[in-house]
Amino acid sequence: MNNFISNKYKRKLLNLSFHNNDGEKLQNGKIRIDDKFLYNFCSNDYLGLSKSKELIENSIDWANKFGTGLSSSRMVSGNLDLISEIENKISVLKLKETSVIMGSGFQCNLTVIPAITNNSLGQRQKMIILSDKLNHSSIHHGCLLTQQKTLRYKHLDYCHLESLLKKNINSKKIIISETIFSMDGDIADISTLRFLAKKYNSLLYFDEAHATGIFGKNGFGLTTLNNSEANENEVVIGTFSKAFGSYGSYISCSQQMKERIINSCSGLIYSTVLPPPVLGSIQKAIELIPNMKYTRKTLLKNSEFLRRKLKENGFNIFKSKSHIIPVVFSKTSKCTKLSEMLKENGFYIHPVKHPTVPIGQSRLRISLTSFLKKQTIIDFIKKLRLLEEIYEKN
Repeated sequence: MNNFISNKYKRKLLNLSFHNNDGEKLQNGKIRIDDKFLYNFCSNDYLGLSKSKELIENSIDWANKFGTGLSSSRMVSGNLDLISEIENKISVLKLKETSVIMGSGFQCNLTVIPAITNNSLGQRQKMIILSDKLNHSSIHHGCLLTQQKTLRYKHLDYCHLESLLKKNINSKKIIISETIFSMDGDIADISTLRFLAKKYNSLLYFDEAHATGIFGKNGFGLTTLNNSEANENEVVIGTFSKAFGSYGSYISCSQQMKERIINSCSGLIYSTVLPPPVLGSIQKAIELIPNMKYTRKTLLKNSEFLRRKLKENGFNIFKSKSHIIPVVFSKTSKCTKLSEMLKENGFYIHPVKHPTVPIGQSRLRISLTSFLKKQTIIDFIKKLRLLEEIYEKN
């Protein structure tokens, strides 16, 4: 009887899949969906580390030593000296004074942004937030929670940003930007943002979620380049759930800013610390990534090849300069149909539609991983071109 009930509810759960995209990720760059093996063109596992033997073994080792969970906030009894050791390694690689590990990237933006707009006592202080219009949803939600005045400057338009800074020259300010934008794959001008932050005495907050592991010195993000331009008013966050193949996030900043975060960041204070198996995988990824130069180089080379070929075949990819490549369509119906047709032909790319992106900008959001070989990319381009022709004829 119990088996009957169990099987019944398993079947119900299968029917509740998010957008019908239940999938088992496989080690060769494929995903199994509805008993079909498809090349996965929308995974964030950029370096393939989620299936790494080294990460898995270190996760098991940490589980054996510390259990499956630490059962408390770090502010209470959930701390380990080894967590501080991981944070110290991140600080060295991010070229920052100190770092803090916490939950998901969404949780990080949602709770760190309100914390750093408070004063050192955790009290709300009047501050103007200047946020790129195309920043991630978690950033926009974090800005809302601050209850501060938020001004969105036009995407990558630093003349517009400077005009807003001038208008609010006597106010405390913070500039917020992703370094690689999650939907368009374009890249912020970090040097210009640092220059403007210094010129107008503003805090500066970078989200390196999609750059961490791929770009920069030792693969630790774009902010590690020209680091002499940075100052103590700069906060950098990133995630372990993408190129690191694990889960969680980090904040790298000055010691003074860290104290402010520890005192008033609800996502850190009131959340259970990351589980030991997750921490074990993060520790190993930090060790491996600086030595994965060839993997990073190959991924970026394949990304450049795909961008070039898509443009040559008449597809709109906006101004992507990274491994995130949007193939944009004015009609949502066309985007959705091509996604379905690609699935039938061995390629999985989930369509992204309004309200996630503006009306008229539905897209097949490609995120390349090191699993996908050049020949697979060539086959994909040919198939997409052919399927679009078939769609237009019908």
